[in-house]
Amino acid sequence: MAAHDEAALELLREQSGLSIDLDGRLCHRGEPITHARTLEVLWRSLRRRPDGRYLVQVGRESGYVRIEDAPYAVRGVALEGGAARLHLSDGTVEPLDPATLSVDAAGVLHCQVKGGHRARFTRTAQVDLGLALEEDPRAPGRFLLRLGGREYLVAAEA
Repeated sequence: MAAHDEAALELLREQSGLSIDLDGRLCHRGEPITHARTLEVLWRSLRRRPDGRYLVQVGRESGYVRIEDAPYAVRGVALEGGAARLHLSDGTVEPLDPATLSVDAAGVLHCQVKGGHRARFTRTAQVDLGLALEEDPRAPGRFLLRLGGREYLVAAEA
């Protein structure tokens, strides 16, 4: 009976209707969730499972979250004192690790946040960071990030 119960719970988790869209918004059945306290609780409970899927768990209830691109979005970038601070979709702020910066085939910037989770830059954040980006003179079509007197190559994603 326990295996049957676990299979039923797994099916319910799969059908949660939760997702994170390309703009980093938590949605339910395609509609952005707007209630501030609900968003706070969901963001705080978001976890990556060993199989790579993301799950929210609130009390005894849990559901998988379909990720369109990245579990987090960079909504804004503050360039200050030779560093970049990222304003993330979950309401937190953290420094950019420039070594994790990359650009995908569509020209969208990404980086790693929160100890290894992928984050997608929104248009606004990409413009913010664009102030510190320049084309690499040694490799046309590639970009460099200049911060704090150092330069970092922006990796091209496959």
